[in-house]
Amino acid sequence: MQRRKIAFVLYLYQKELIMTDIILGIGVAAFIVFAGFHIYYIMSLRRTSERLGDFLHNTEGSLNAALVELRDTLENIKKLSGNMSAVTEDVRQISHTVASVEKIIRGLYGFMGKGLGPAAGANIAGLKAGITTGVSTLVKSLKTRRRVHHERGTRS
Repeated sequence: MQRRKIAFVLYLYQKELIMTDIILGIGVAAFIVFAGFHIYYIMSLRRTSERLGDFLHNTEGSLNAALVELRDTLENIKKLSGNMSAVTEDVRQISHTVASVEKIIRGLYGFMGKGLGPAAGANIAGLKAGITTGVSTLVKSLKTRRRVHHERGTRS
């Protein structure tokens, strides 16, 4: 009976060893699968980070070029606004001059109309038309000269 007990204990011990071996084998297999997935994940992460680095490097070059172009555009806009200010000032001076000439012509026309009579009216109308044409030609000349200097990049 003693032997039977010993045999039975040995039998249970062997079964326990087999179960331990099975559990250990499952654990090792699970670890190998786990390690395999993590190695693949780490390698994929590395490739992704390399691609991201390349993308950032390329974007940096494009962004620098875009910033240079933007700076040039802003400088051109600044020059253009300066030219617009100069043109606006010139137009103000011309309109002021035309208003002054108009006042002088009205005064002259009134003086001549009262003093010389209707015969001088035609001469005054011709003088008025001549001055109007002269001012119009002056304005066109200034516009043309400004446009030519603006295209050349110079200023008069």
